[in-house]
Amino acid sequence: MSDFQTTTVQALAINSAKKNWDLLFTNLEDRDVLYKEFDKESNRVANGIKALGLGANDRIGVILPNGVEYSVADFGIYKSGAALVPSNMMVAEGDIAHILQDASVKMVFAHISLAEKVKAMQENLPLLKHIVAVGGPGGDGWTGWDEFKAQYPDTQLLPQAAETDDALIVYTGGTTGKPKGVLHSQKSLFFDIIAHVVGLPLTHKDKVLLMTPMSHATGWLLFAGCVKGTSFRFEMVFDPFKVLQIIQDEKVTVTMMVPTIIYVFLDILKQMEIDISSLRLIGYGAAPISSARLAEAMERFGPIFYQKYGLVECPNMITTLTVEDHIRALEKPALLQSCGKPDHMVALRILDDAGNELPTGEVGEIVVKTPYLMSGYLNLEETTKETLRDGWLFTGDMGRVDEEGYVYIVDRKRDIVITGGMNVFPADVESVLMDHPLVKDASVIGIPDDHWGEAVTACVVTEEGATEEELIQFCKGKVSKYAVPKKVVFMEQLPKTIIGKIDKKSLRAPFWQQKERQVN
Repeated sequence: MSDFQTTTVQALAINSAKKNWDLLFTNLEDRDVLYKEFDKESNRVANGIKALGLGANDRIGVILPNGVEYSVADFGIYKSGAALVPSNMMVAEGDIAHILQDASVKMVFAHISLAEKVKAMQENLPLLKHIVAVGGPGGDGWTGWDEFKAQYPDTQLLPQAAETDDALIVYTGGTTGKPKGVLHSQKSLFFDIIAHVVGLPLTHKDKVLLMTPMSHATGWLLFAGCVKGTSFRFEMVFDPFKVLQIIQDEKVTVTMMVPTIIYVFLDILKQMEIDISSLRLIGYGAAPISSARLAEAMERFGPIFYQKYGLVECPNMITTLTVEDHIRALEKPALLQSCGKPDHMVALRILDDAGNELPTGEVGEIVVKTPYLMSGYLNLEETTKETLRDGWLFTGDMGRVDEEGYVYIVDRKRDIVITGGMNVFPADVESVLMDHPLVKDASVIGIPDDHWGEAVTACVVTEEGATEEELIQFCKGKVSKYAVPKKVVFMEQLPKTIIGKIDKKSLRAPFWQQKERQVN
């Protein structure tokens, strides 16, 4: 008993599911699912994992769409004490193979549509011995989901994981080369979930809509909600019209979006009437948001928004711009450009390239320290050393802090455009462009230029009638002279990553493909 640890995600998963037995977990078309059933089904998965001889520090993959099955697999893995390796259904087949190999995955819960593909990968994955297919029967080389669960009891396991054991490996989106595995320990993930519970005002009366991939940020929202006993609605495929109907019909109270989804909803709600009055909390993050469109969203949805800033390396909980901050921003609009103040367990500094802390208001790299930092990048020792230094995470984000303690992200360090020897932060220019009445979406990149080194280039989606000269003139006087776009590229839509971020790698590719270096 002396080795028993309570500050592990295994213990938290076991205790929270058990604690809320009589509360509603979700509604299916034909019946209600209580936490009691969720707890027992995830126990079956956990007992099955243990019966196969897997446990502490063994890696188990999940490649499933949003839904009850994802949740049961997710909690089953955590309860077993093994490490979860989630992957989005839309990830390219080559990246899935890379993830399974890089993480030394020994077992996979995959959607039936992927079962054959994962089985074919086994030839190059000697450690992968077990495939469970969800959404269909067993086959040649895999076990069906229902068949797998039926073999094992629903009895509760005892938490035996150590705080230093692996708990989660999340792979970055891969917009710059192959995805990197970000490793979190049992203890770091425990504290991260607790930070979500403390920082998000969820109650057992809430109905939470999870519509962005649970393999990303909403996976943490699932766990935090389970601790509080909320009920959930899962959407596998994002259909904005269907989602708005669900919000109306099922009285959804809480959801989480990326900015591009907010923009889509605003455009739809101009054309049709939907009752969204049940919503009391909308979280957004993962990408910068247009201040003008956020102000529009607050007018349409009400003052119910909060913003989270975080990284996979420090998930979701670095800073928060609270609902109260958003209300205050009605009198002080500049606050909408902030990502809020550091969260409860976060120390944050702004450093120059030499590692010196900068005064209030000056721009430098954001570095943070919390109990829920990653352990490191899997199999990438040098990259880990560059990112984790003396217990601090160097985020790669450039920002500043004002006199009240609000943090403002200026841009990603690697996205800076260097033109004529001057640093241009694309987010500054993008913010101005998004204020133009004809601009629907914008991203700014640097392209090779013999004179400037890199020319500031705006890639935009607009209403009919916008011209290059008009948009360039619109930026003049609003950004530094050297930051005014030299070129405007009109597009029907901007390429997005699987989580809704603008894919700048894809935008840059056509301009840089003949260059040996990605800087000029």
